[in-house]
Amino acid sequence: MQENSLVSFCGVFALRDGVSEKEFLPKLHAFFQHFIDMGFATGYRIMRREALDGFGKTLPAFTYRGELTYADLEREHAAYEYVKQHSERVHALHIEMNSLVKPEADFFLETRIS
Repeated sequence: MQENSLVSFCGVFALRDGVSEKEFLPKLHAFFQHFIDMGFATGYRIMRREALDGFGKTLPAFTYRGELTYADLEREHAAYEYVKQHSERVHALHIEMNSLVKPEADFFLETRIS
């Protein structure tokens, strides 16, 4: 059985010192929900990293992983182009969220292969 292509835009990050999850999560939810409301994304999830004794030593330092899911690469690319346009609404949401995250955040795309 073949499923529709699924693409995830992922970020690994840590919050700035003094920023709580309670303060941060509404900003991230609003940012991700905007992409769903605009018809780009289909969903999202936010995960907190839990340490495993003896594992993860080669991973970069991060506390959270956010994932914004898309039906296909075309929608993800369209969303990326939308962000690059710096329209007022998405730019404001992006700044509100990013101002609470340490600058060492990193991002990557994942595509389902099976």
